[in-house]
Amino acid sequence: MAQAFETPDHTDNDDIAVNAVREFCLRPRPLRSEIIRLVDLVLPLLKLVGDDSRRRIAASLATNEFAPKTLLLALCDFPAAVCSPILTRSKLLNDAELLAILSQHGEQHARSIARRGNLGTPVLDALRSLKSEAVNRALDLRRRLDDAMPPEQAQSFDQFQALMHGDVAGHARPVVPIDNDDLISLARDPNPVLFRTAVADALAITFVSATALCTNPTSKNLIYMLRFIGMPVRKALMVFTALAPDLAEDPEVSARFEAVYGEITADQAVRKVWAWRSDDLLALAREALAVNDPNLAGASDADRAEIEGDSFMKVA
Repeated sequence: MAQAFETPDHTDNDDIAVNAVREFCLRPRPLRSEIIRLVDLVLPLLKLVGDDSRRRIAASLATNEFAPKTLLLALCDFPAAVCSPILTRSKLLNDAELLAILSQHGEQHARSIARRGNLGTPVLDALRSLKSEAVNRALDLRRRLDDAMPPEQAQSFDQFQALMHGDVAGHARPVVPIDNDDLISLARDPNPVLFRTAVADALAITFVSATALCTNPTSKNLIYMLRFIGMPVRKALMVFTALAPDLAEDPEVSARFEAVYGEITADQAVRKVWAWRSDDLLALAREALAVNDPNLAGASDADRAEIEGDSFMKVA
């Protein structure tokens, strides 16, 4: 079966693998058969695609609670620049697997693992035994970040969901209320700062993140954002039209926007916004620590999670 993907056109392999993983991660609860199909498709492609595609796949799977362990471990055999999101964030890797990775790879893998929260004693001891200044610095930063985080934000999304008694979608609403028509008016305003400020307030994220989310109107992030705010699809399309009038004139683009808007659930929107908030808090904590510790300068930029910008115009 793997031979079917070994073609001279590497772009096809990259697109197939990245899009398959992203579509998988959009499913709220994939079936076992879908997990098996993903492994059968993507695993043989990992050796054929480029590092950029591997990084995108790793970033998508790192926070997915249904990510196939086979793919996670396979990605961890690539350089840390590729698999760092998994080593740092994936909750599916157990202590035995982390220790195995440490025994097989170098300092860069160890440094990424050191940035994980709540490390088990065996893993922590193994990291300290490396006597690496960089690894020790990462461990110290992680400890100080955990101490700096407010308790309600340090909890995992699973704990948050438990507190909500499973009603995740019920929390898809703006933190600072804003009328749909007012938001449309701000999107039409020639000063983009007004719209981005409203988005930052509504989602309780930083202005920096709001700017990143609003910069590319074709990103699915715009849809996640508007679904979280609770906009009906007709008015959401008006926001998109205000931000990208030339694209919105194309009936096929508008139809694709409406189709993807209908596919993305409120539950998925809440999870996205929660992830953006968590990344913001970690980045701000790193920046605050870096002010008083020159050794941590630049840590926030290097360690901050990427805001995925997958386009809704792509058709799987």
